[in-house]
Amino acid sequence: MTAVYRSRVIDSMIATVANSLLRESGINSPTKNETEEVRRLAETIIQETVDTLAGPLDDLAYSTLTDVTDLVASDPETASIDQIREVAIALRGLLDLREALTEVGQR
Repeated sequence: MTAVYRSRVIDSMIATVANSLLRESGINSPTKNETEEVRRLAETIIQETVDTLAGPLDDLAYSTLTDVTDLVASDPETASIDQIREVAIALRGLLDLREALTEVGQR
């Protein structure tokens, strides 16, 4: 069964990667099993890419970035330059990922 994520952006990225994998494989009319297998592979690719961009799987680091992001969004006047830079770097990584996936989808 194909999982659908709550985020349309994530689901769209997975679909884009899956379609690209099928196209690059030369599979024009995939079977249901091929479609599901490619979708699982695409999910893994997206998950690993996002995990890489997010940094180490350190709960403290994730929690800290979440807290800093909340601070910058809710009360930017009290955020330090370094905190704003940290949030901007994380956001830039996500935007770069989206741009790269859009380019893959246009091929």
